[in-house]
Amino acid sequence: MHAKFLSFAAALSVAAGAMAQETAVIATATGEPAVAVESSDIRIPENRVIYECFIRNFSPEGTFKAVEAQVGRLADLGVDVVWFMPIYKLGDQDKVGGENGFASPYAVKDYKAVNPDMGTEQDLRDLIKAIHDNGMEVWFDWVGNHTSTDNVWVESHPEYYADGFYHPHGWNDVWQLDVNNPEMQDAMIDAMQYWVDNFDIDGYRCDYASGPSTEFWKKATERVLKNGKRIAWLAEDDSKPELVGNGYFDYNYAWAFHDRLMDFAKSGDVDALRKATEELNSGDAYKGRSRLVYLSNHDTVQDKGGTEDYIFGKYLKPLTVLEFTVYGMPLLYNGQEIGFSTEPVSLGIQKAVDWSNPNEEMATLIKTLIGVKHSQPALYTSDMNGDFTTLPTSSDDKVLAYKRTAGNDNVVVMLNLSEDELPFTVNAQLPAGTYKDIFSGQVVNFTDNNSFVLPPLGYSLWLAE
Repeated sequence: MHAKFLSFAAALSVAAGAMAQETAVIATATGEPAVAVESSDIRIPENRVIYECFIRNFSPEGTFKAVEAQVGRLADLGVDVVWFMPIYKLGDQDKVGGENGFASPYAVKDYKAVNPDMGTEQDLRDLIKAIHDNGMEVWFDWVGNHTSTDNVWVESHPEYYADGFYHPHGWNDVWQLDVNNPEMQDAMIDAMQYWVDNFDIDGYRCDYASGPSTEFWKKATERVLKNGKRIAWLAEDDSKPELVGNGYFDYNYAWAFHDRLMDFAKSGDVDALRKATEELNSGDAYKGRSRLVYLSNHDTVQDKGGTEDYIFGKYLKPLTVLEFTVYGMPLLYNGQEIGFSTEPVSLGIQKAVDWSNPNEEMATLIKTLIGVKHSQPALYTSDMNGDFTTLPTSSDDKVLAYKRTAGNDNVVVMLNLSEDELPFTVNAQLPAGTYKDIFSGQVVNFTDNNSFVLPPLGYSLWLAE
């Protein structure tokens, strides 16, 4: 482990430090850490941060080479895993983007071919090598439930498809596979192994994981190996917790929790948000397992109102703090780390990230939070999951406070979800000892002090001195 400054600029001396009173602490909400946080270089499954990259929209070029140019920046940010949305050759007919647009990334024409719009196989290998050389993993996106309507299997293996060649869920650009066909399952597993063997990838995020059968995922997760060892598996699903509970998948989506976050953004109901955080941490089906927690991804941008700023508005910064400290593996999506903003946009339309005008405050906040996620065992997950406890306050209708605990390690988070400067007390026993808020630089002995002040929509994150 080594000391590491977790901001895009030097750590700041925060003016609020001069405002401390005997019984009140004022924390800033600038996103700039007042202190350096020691961050571990060790990348383990229990403290991963994953980055979803939609290559078409990551740059105006939409190519592997354009992503490769930013690999070093992603590594410096603290990303552990780069998940690429499908990089395979896509369908040429029934494109969701229309005649002048693009196919959905989830309408795959050939499971063993690279999308030529993104570059060559060698370009992809160079990109993966750059990611590995920078200490990160590569996960591909897998579409196991359906194919494009002109997939190579349509002619060569029509028996792989469900009777009647129908469009699942009204998705008119894809045909439903016969997910119980053992020959199709074997061909699917063979294709998954192809990318592990030939492109050295480290895991799969599996689209619509509740579509294929549980028996298929058992076979796939047992048979798709890298150098004889298990790879990583993320399920886009929360309807079948047994997929994680039985060990086939390492993570699934905390989908319902994201829905509760959206509910909160509309209602401002802090009590309901508090209950949602408790429920996220209490599911027996996920004991010793982990889940993906997110504010934004390609689906939310397309279907839920746009990027995270459109969805969460004034609450975005405190909810970003929550995303990285509440539970599980946090996700960043295509430009989220610089506050890239866009209204809803179809997966069949290119909307490239504008990297020229980053929101430095958001960038620094996220980099800081990744450093805390890596360095604090209380924020680990899976079988090292830190305990979660909400902390009652004198302003429970406006403040969400909680602590994560693992052994002697504690992280305390306080979020002011009102637009007023707010004095409050924490009406529960805080962990004993001296703690520092990484944002304000304030140092407090929790044994002697339970009174705090946060600015409007402010937040504090306390680590033991």
